[in-house]
Amino acid sequence: MEHVSDSMLAQQLLQDSESAFTLLYQRYTGKIRGFLLRLRLDKHSDDIIQETFITIWNRRHTIEPSGNISAYIFTIAKNHALKYLKEEWQLLAADRNITEEEDIEAVHAREAIHRALETSMDKLPERARQVLILKRIKGYSTEEIALELGISKSTVENHMNRALTILREELSGFSAIGIVLLGINVFS
Repeated sequence: MEHVSDSMLAQQLLQDSESAFTLLYQRYTGKIRGFLLRLRLDKHSDDIIQETFITIWNRRHTIEPSGNISAYIFTIAKNHALKYLKEEWQLLAADRNITEEEDIEAVHAREAIHRALETSMDKLPERARQVLILKRIKGYSTEEIALELGISKSTVENHMNRALTILREELSGFSAIGIVLLGINVFS
């Protein structure tokens, strides 16, 4: 039955064929998953695929067997993907007070920089990371950091310089402005 055309499967769906439905599911799940990966919706792919095929099953009596079944399936998947993108945007906007005018690409860029910064900070030696967090995130002075960690001011400065040097190298592919907007200036 795997050699059966999409048109034939659609014809069988009109007669409530569960095996035809299963074959379409098997045939298109991987393709839809790849499509969702390109949209960066892979974390929702299982839900979107499930909703896509629920919709197909519920609309099985309206499918035109002579039509482009692949396009029909991907249109349904795209509509469900758009719904998830809209929901993600609304959550992001609520969580971060993003105005509707702000470009979604800017949001994705900021998210990418944030993830890269977190990954880069995880690569820092422990003491350098502590100094960076205390200085640039918590706003401690060099003297306060020295007291807090029980080290000299020059050691604090050495750790800070080391942390910034490593972060500059790790984040060299991103713009300085984007990184500064996250609240940590690794370029000074």
